[in-house]
Amino acid sequence: MRKICLLCLIGMLVSAAAAEPAARFEIASLPVVSAQVSRLENCIAPRFRDSVAAATLVLTMGAAQLGMDLTRPWEISFYSFGEKPSVRITAFALGDGELFRKSAKLLDVRFHANRQRGLVVLDSEGLKEPFPADPPGLGLQTGELIRGSIQAEAVHRHFQFRTFNTGNNPARLILCGVDELLAQLSRAEVVFSADETFLKLDLSVTPRKQSALRKWMEQPLPHKGKIEVYPGAETLSVLRLNPTETLRRYGMLYLELAGRNNSFPAVWAAASTGFAAMASGRDNLRLSAGIIPDRAESVRKAVRQYKETPFAGWFSLSSDPVLLCFPAADRIIFFGSSRMDAANLRALSNPMEYRGTLLDCPFVCLDLARPEKPLAQLRFDKGILRLKLQAPDEWFASCDPLLEKPILLPDKR
Repeated sequence: MRKICLLCLIGMLVSAAAAEPAARFEIASLPVVSAQVSRLENCIAPRFRDSVAAATLVLTMGAAQLGMDLTRPWEISFYSFGEKPSVRITAFALGDGELFRKSAKLLDVRFHANRQRGLVVLDSEGLKEPFPADPPGLGLQTGELIRGSIQAEAVHRHFQFRTFNTGNNPARLILCGVDELLAQLSRAEVVFSADETFLKLDLSVTPRKQSALRKWMEQPLPHKGKIEVYPGAETLSVLRLNPTETLRRYGMLYLELAGRNNSFPAVWAAASTGFAAMASGRDNLRLSAGIIPDRAESVRKAVRQYKETPFAGWFSLSSDPVLLCFPAADRIIFFGSSRMDAANLRALSNPMEYRGTLLDCPFVCLDLARPEKPLAQLRFDKGILRLKLQAPDEWFASCDPLLEKPILLPDKR
């Protein structure tokens, strides 16, 4: 991210470079971004569109009290994190008058407002950065709604995800893994955009030089195994990631810590080749994962400890929801369904080879109704990890809510 050069006391030929923030987010316009985010419909929570409208109204009115125009480009910069973060919010000023208010308190952090040259800057208490020379939003490209730049090393130095208070052991393990990943990164950039049909999110991550992550990205991808779909499948996901010792360690720990809530045999993490293909629909899924041949017997032994089903070779890992498993010589196959009758099992157990075009990349998820526009794809491009997500409105509309209750709204049920 470019260094921001701050000039300028009138009459003095002195310039000062401000400290580069640990994270900066440029927003094109609050109402415009809110209108696009509300297209997520109820896949986030019931009445999500109403929640977005309420939050937009509150933020717009609150900003107006401080003389800030959030209908135009604005920025949020984080210089440090923790209990008392150092934060700056920069926006264009409303009108030509004085500020209605010169201070505010947001999430227990006190801010002070300063107005100069048509801009309003809201600084957290104790932040002593020069007033910005440039207006907000200059980094936004055409069509971008949000652009974020993150200095991963600075974030990791000030903030640890493992400090989140959670009693969920698998979740805590994932947070520890995120901390370990951050230590491997130099910087990250994220861009949110939209068109008439799709919402899009692009993430670019640059690993540190000589990091284990960079070396891992340079390795050849695992061998591609069988890729199959079944009648009624709506999406197809293909994963090809080299299973390093770190990934195996986290995989086995996660499966062990999940305990009764987990249905997958922990030995699977140790035997994986790093290849997996999953076809899924609204009621069914079929997952095929590559197994190292030398470890196939240990996988079969672990699976045989589960309840045997009337279907030859199939074992029941879970009854609610139904999840069956079949260990083969070079892979392990899982079936999941909300209705596992004989006819449904026959459909899942007699798949068709997928004959469409697949990107040669570490991960891709296809909407089988329009496979030319992947829902997600992960690439390793000249030392940069790039993750691209995009989905049409109807895809979000078909999803079940992630949260049971509305956000910022009373539950009318």
